[in-house]
Amino acid sequence: MKILKKSIILAFIAIINLNTSFAQENLDVKKLTDNEELKEMAVWKKENKEAIYATTESKFKKPNWGHYTQKGDVVYAHVYDWPKDGKLIIDREIKVRTAFLNYGDKKLKTKLIDGNLTVFLPKEAPNKIATVVKIQLTPTEDWANLKRYRNANSQLKAPTKKEKRVVFIGNSITDNWTRDHGSFFEANPTYVNRGISGQTSAQMLLRFKPDVIELQPKVVIISAGTNDIAGNRGYIAINRIAANIFSMAELAKANKIKVVLAAVLPASSYSWSPSVEPADKIIELNKLIKAYAKENKIVYLDYYTPMVNENKGLIKKLGRDTVHPNAAGYDIMEPLVQKAIKKAM
Repeated sequence: MKILKKSIILAFIAIINLNTSFAQENLDVKKLTDNEELKEMAVWKKENKEAIYATTESKFKKPNWGHYTQKGDVVYAHVYDWPKDGKLIIDREIKVRTAFLNYGDKKLKTKLIDGNLTVFLPKEAPNKIATVVKIQLTPTEDWANLKRYRNANSQLKAPTKKEKRVVFIGNSITDNWTRDHGSFFEANPTYVNRGISGQTSAQMLLRFKPDVIELQPKVVIISAGTNDIAGNRGYIAINRIAANIFSMAELAKANKIKVVLAAVLPASSYSWSPSVEPADKIIELNKLIKAYAKENKIVYLDYYTPMVNENKGLIKKLGRDTVHPNAAGYDIMEPLVQKAIKKAM
């Protein structure tokens, strides 16, 4: 009977999550015509909807006591065969932060015993059909996307004594440069692109050491700010954006790397953040960057002035949208950055 109920539960989950072949395989064990059993299943499904709806089959190895479902950073252990000693052995690959019964009401102890990752349960199962143990995973998000260039950095040889390496750190405007106008980097093999689309100044600051300092460049081009203004990681004040940019400059100077601070390109709107009006905020941020550069004898790279239109936005013929330059836009930027690099050197 327990095996039969287990098959029906698995079928319910599969149907809800549209895994129809899996559902059919389990439904074929028994046609759902037993009204009493269906009622039990319906009650169980209602009580455990969190572990069923919008979940996926977990990547972890299927245990002999039941199965796992997953939703984001939460794994649900569906326990059909309750351990008599109250010790539930789960996949050691599960990075447990906290385990619960009743979806958070009762916290469960988790411990590594003789190489087995063990969750300590009550001696008796709370539910005769299947009890769900909710496991909150330890967050594993690579917030600053350090892995993006990890391999490339490890394969990049240290610069020779005569090499004048230049690293570009930035967001999509830098990242897309190689894709949309790659001839610039091909013609300048000592230039290293370390742009990542969507990134804010805080994310760049966090990856500044592995993606800039450890590459031992002579010069770094720092282009940041527009995604902060767009609110990609939530609201941040203009002066705090500037502070993140200045912190990168200070790290570079401390490591004897010359700095070029780039102005934020003009933008009249963000397609991904339509409620934000960026034009005046960009002007305000650029004023802070320019003043800091002057005060600290750092090269200020003015992309803004030759690319702005009468409405404080990006000149249409220079952009593929209201934010990102096209090939013609990069044609404007390239001699400007070359001049800035020469000046910094």
